[in-house]
Amino acid sequence: MIILKPSWISHNGMPIFSIDIHPDGTRLATGGQGRDSGLVMLWNTAAVLDENSENDENVPKMLCQVDSHLASVNCVRWSHSGKFLASGGDDKIIMVWTLSKYPNSGNIVFGTKNIVNIETWKCMFTLRSHSGDILDLAWSPHDSYLASCSVDNTIIIWDAQKFPSVHKVLSGHTGLVKGVSWDPIGKYISSQSDDRTLRIWRTSDWKTDTIVTTPFKDCGGNTSVLRHSWSPDGQYLVSAHAMNNNGPVAKVIERDGWTYEKDYVGHRKAVNCVRFSNSIMERKVGKKNHHMCLCAVGSRDTNVSVWQTGLKRPVVVLESLFQGPVLDLSWSTNGLNLYACSYDGTIAILIFDPKDIGKALSNQDKNIIFEKMYGISPSERHNNNLLIENPAILKMNGTQQSEIQEVGPKKEIKQASPNVIKPSPPILKKQIETRTSDGRRRITPIFIPPTPDNAEEINVLPFSSSSECKSQVVVERVNNIIEPNISNSCSNFSQESQTPTIIDSTIPRSTPTSVLQISPSRGESKKRPEPVALVSNLFSTKKIKFNNLEDNEISSDARPNFGQITMQKRKFTISNSCTDRIVVENDKCNTINGPISKMKVYSNNLIAWEKVFSSSVVKYCTNKTLSLIVVALSDCTVHIIGSKNGSLICPPYVLSSVVTSISSNNHYLLCMTQNSLSVWNIYKQECVLHEEKLNTLVCSNKNKPVNVQKCMLTENGTSIITLTTGKSYMFSISAKCWMMIGDSGDAIYSNSSQKNKHNGLNKTSGKYPLSVMQTYSSRYKSNLDFKDTEGISELCSKSFLEQQMSASLALESDKEYKYWLMAYVSYLIEREDNDRLRHLCQDLLGVSHGYSSHKKVETIIGISKHELLRDVLGIIAGSRSTQRLFTEFHDQLQQMSELND
Repeated sequence: MIILKPSWISHNGMPIFSIDIHPDGTRLATGGQGRDSGLVMLWNTAAVLDENSENDENVPKMLCQVDSHLASVNCVRWSHSGKFLASGGDDKIIMVWTLSKYPNSGNIVFGTKNIVNIETWKCMFTLRSHSGDILDLAWSPHDSYLASCSVDNTIIIWDAQKFPSVHKVLSGHTGLVKGVSWDPIGKYISSQSDDRTLRIWRTSDWKTDTIVTTPFKDCGGNTSVLRHSWSPDGQYLVSAHAMNNNGPVAKVIERDGWTYEKDYVGHRKAVNCVRFSNSIMERKVGKKNHHMCLCAVGSRDTNVSVWQTGLKRPVVVLESLFQGPVLDLSWSTNGLNLYACSYDGTIAILIFDPKDIGKALSNQDKNIIFEKMYGISPSERHNNNLLIENPAILKMNGTQQSEIQEVGPKKEIKQASPNVIKPSPPILKKQIETRTSDGRRRITPIFIPPTPDNAEEINVLPFSSSSECKSQVVVERVNNIIEPNISNSCSNFSQESQTPTIIDSTIPRSTPTSVLQISPSRGESKKRPEPVALVSNLFSTKKIKFNNLEDNEISSDARPNFGQITMQKRKFTISNSCTDRIVVENDKCNTINGPISKMKVYSNNLIAWEKVFSSSVVKYCTNKTLSLIVVALSDCTVHIIGSKNGSLICPPYVLSSVVTSISSNNHYLLCMTQNSLSVWNIYKQECVLHEEKLNTLVCSNKNKPVNVQKCMLTENGTSIITLTTGKSYMFSISAKCWMMIGDSGDAIYSNSSQKNKHNGLNKTSGKYPLSVMQTYSSRYKSNLDFKDTEGISELCSKSFLEQQMSASLALESDKEYKYWLMAYVSYLIEREDNDRLRHLCQDLLGVSHGYSSHKKVETIIGISKHELLRDVLGIIAGSRSTQRLFTEFHDQLQQMSELND
């Protein structure tokens, strides 16, 4: 065995948290901390393993360095095909990299003088869904999925065929999830957490199969990662940090019954990482050849041990290999090279002799072993839905093995291949030109695709009029004057209420289309339009999203004067699947008593149910919490229907005029008409707000034309409206009046230096309703045209922060209240306003004297005041000018906590 420690592989002395070797063995990826950002570096293994190449100046050592992560990179993992490299870190995002076909080699790394990238790796996908640091990544067999785990206590399964689509979120852990690993057979995925459990999940339904707790009940959360691993034959799962007789071990969990009677022992401190080689080794012991698996174990005691299944003692134990904890391990494809990295910022390579550990089996020999054990080879398993593991079934089929499973929907999952080129979106060759009421032209832009790696295969429209061929773009002019639409592009947090003006993707292009018109009154004086169809994503088994819309969070844009709706051509296309959809055909047939409209709901490309209405459908929305579809008709009625079977939940609601906007969130339903707003609790069948007139809002904006720019319903049933004047209102049920929660045209808002604090909030999540609404009305224009000699700007900033806190309280938005409270504290510290800080801390502390049995810790919208005070003191501690204030309240808080305990 040979041990190598190349000193030139380094992150400038910073820790290296992860290491992974490319499947072809030519590149080594490391991830860790850079000087001011996360760092991913690729190294040439030829210079690592061969001394002559290392000394040859013409052989590059570093291939590429990327510092796109904003914080430390905790994990890097190559896909099994070697096409992609995934990296995740403390910035809560995952980046999926691929080698560019058009490399810009020789470019100097930004911020350096002599570091040159030999290869160009570009970020193909950025995956954002975790709310905390990402600690571990794992690709599934055949690269169908990518799993990630985080300190937000969840595991996210990403659909690798549809990045950045989330396939499933696995919830159940109550502590930080620090490790995730796939069963090589593909039936299970495992995760290990600080909650002292190791969970094994089924991939057929993504439910928990087993929770292993006993080996971990005495473990502490003193490991930065818990990287466990499955053996390449799928028979064993070796955990990270476990305990046996008060000593740290790596627990061996057997697939058969999930028993755990064996340990890998010898390490003096907790085990951080375990990694099996993907190769099955054939080794001669005595006179017989045995098939064995190689397993490496890394610990906080800086040691690395290597084991082989079937042997009682380790193959080798390397003590004091590093000066810091071992954090990650990786095996080469041939099973002879082991790579390890440490917190001390160095790596080590262990090169084994086949005489010591045996020779790796070929893929053909591995397939034979899998067929004996599971009745199917891994390659056949990828294209087969059944996995046999039950001995009785195997005996009946003349094989030997155990279990039957059906994985996922009954359809073939195609592996991502480097040679497969995804078709580009179609290039539209027609522009539509319209005119608004004020005479301005509106032109629908043509989609021009970005230049991908396969750009030579895409026919791009000519840009210049000097081109030899004549432009094929046709401009279609529409003479009808239309009302300018309010843009909805800056909101991704909720699904719009739908108007049935969407053309079904199944309708031929020659089918005539028409404009759906909604009469402002009960009577329909205008001629009925031709039927049009509506397509929408509905309760899909796979979590398919349009524009990153969240389930159960449905809102809409509305305008009080909604006399006519202009037809919009929208087509939703989901590649490689038949999506669930709703098809609405208004005026499907004419009868003596009037026309009948028809609704069809499809599931798996089959009609799940059908329903007819005596009036045209004008709006609809879905509620995933209660499995409902809410449909508004032109006869001023609202129908609540069960989405599973189409049954009518209750008699239709009757309103005073036609619905112009409809949305549903949690247990609540909001309907807006031309002049009023109503809210119901549809779960309890109770009215929360009955036709509240919008005249109040119109009267408060007399000098400006008023339209509703954004209408939203929070999870607790509070209705919020943003007007085109820039003002946002919420209706308080308790106060029975409208409250103004924001005004972007207000002088105080415009001249506050703190208004850009909005950027620190998630403006696409329903958990931040205040931020979402104010995003629609933000103008960021200053109204002051004089020199600020009297501190007006400072007072504006303070007033703005106080307004944000009060609005968050009224909306009962705990996350936003805490955010603006901390911003307020930071501002007071910056201005050295110790009086206000003291008053704030005293209010959070409460009464610090009296009998403890009579004292209760108060809360603010569910947040403990003492917890808020601890966070406030954490900010105060960062300033020297407020040290005495910190000491005073910190001591009092500590004493009160001890008394309460």
